[in-house]
Amino acid sequence: MNENMMRPTRTPGVLMCIGALTLTLVTGLAGASETEVRRLTLEECVGLALENNLELKITALSRRISLLDVDAALGGYDPEFRLSAQRAHRETLGESGGVAAGALEALDTKTDADSYEAALGGVTALGGLRYDLRAHFDETDGVRRGNPFDTRAGSASLTLTQPLLKGFRTDGTRYQVALARGQSAEAALRLEERVQNSLAEVEAAWYALIQARERIRVAEEAVTLATQLYEDNRRKVQIGALSSLDEKQAESQAAAARADLSAARQSHAEAQNLLKQLIYANHREIRHVELDAAGELDARPIEVDVPLSSDKALEQRPDLREARLALERQGLTVRHQKNQTLPSLDLLGSYGVAASNEDSRSDVFDRMKSADEPYWTVGVTLSFPLGNRAARSRHAQSLATRERMQLEYRRLEEAALVSVDNAARAVATGLERVQATREARDYAEQALRAEQQKLERGKSTSFVVLQLQRELTSARNSEIQALADYNRQCSTLAHAEGAMFERHGIVWDDDTGR
Repeated sequence: MNENMMRPTRTPGVLMCIGALTLTLVTGLAGASETEVRRLTLEECVGLALENNLELKITALSRRISLLDVDAALGGYDPEFRLSAQRAHRETLGESGGVAAGALEALDTKTDADSYEAALGGVTALGGLRYDLRAHFDETDGVRRGNPFDTRAGSASLTLTQPLLKGFRTDGTRYQVALARGQSAEAALRLEERVQNSLAEVEAAWYALIQARERIRVAEEAVTLATQLYEDNRRKVQIGALSSLDEKQAESQAAAARADLSAARQSHAEAQNLLKQLIYANHREIRHVELDAAGELDARPIEVDVPLSSDKALEQRPDLREARLALERQGLTVRHQKNQTLPSLDLLGSYGVAASNEDSRSDVFDRMKSADEPYWTVGVTLSFPLGNRAARSRHAQSLATRERMQLEYRRLEEAALVSVDNAARAVATGLERVQATREARDYAEQALRAEQQKLERGKSTSFVVLQLQRELTSARNSEIQALADYNRQCSTLAHAEGAMFERHGIVWDDDTGR
């Protein structure tokens, strides 16, 4: 009797495989009532990200804050209204020569004065013109040399101050308004850039989820092939037609395939969590949800035109547009600082009417209306700091900053052009790689089938079949990797061009940021 036929049956690999499948089945049945599977298309994932992504919400709030900064800067043109009321009391005691020789006369004065004033003033955007509209009323009564008196006086005036040098082309308020508007426009572009980045991240995560799912399928097929070969080898060993070494080799590959399957499932879980983080805002609420990408990996060829893509990038990339706005904003700073180096030359003019009366307030107001006592003032004020080193240094600093920003913009342009060129070349080579890996996978399948037929006829060995199984699994994973990479490379090219909205059919409003 053959010695191999006398050995007890040893099936640890089969038992482990059955145990693993049983555990998976039990776990799946136990969690079936709790797990919710959501099949999401790429468009649905994009919509959820635009609605829920926390990074987008943070950036959108920054944009809203920048708009409020513009309103705050415009508040510099709001007129200031002032009211004041004062009461003053004064007593004096003195002596003077009397009417008789050597006699002194006591002088006793007591005065109560009430003063009321209303003023409205501010600055305009008309060359820095400042205005001050003022109304004043005084009422004074008391006793002077024993004689009571009661006097009322009022005035109304308008004063205008027009800068002719410093502050004419740009003043503090206009400068702050222009800065705030520029920073708000830059914040809008940062939001746009953040949205485009999120679209690229969501798309990459969606393809990664499909890739992880397909790798599970490949790993399951590898387990099936390895387990089937192990079972065949085990039966042949039992009947003495094969050595135990072949059985051990097949058992080892089956165990390795199960380990790869566990790793693939872990990668799938991590890919789900990455996509969840991008499209949802509360992980606790969707912890029980299992995401499934409603799509397949394909390789649709796209037309690549590097010069056209480069032009699109220079025109529409948000980071480049933001850098151009920052340069314009620095130009405002340069002009403002240059204006600050000029001397102050202000043209001053005022006109008003005044009236006084010792009878009643109404008479005072009536006389002010009739403008019987007008007055006006015209003048020029010139002032300048000697040396003016502070203003000249700030102007030189602003020029140096603008030069540095121009160089940084050129560097950013060069980096954008290089990224477009790299992305375009990656798309072209990625499509070639997809075709090559697809052919390699076909050849690997054919080779395995042919070798399995040879093994059945006894013209091959288990070792060769095991090696071809490994090569087929590797070829399948390579094809999946190439397909996922190609789709990500197409997305990367669109991202480098600043064309993610066009790629996903989104109409972006720069004013509303939506």
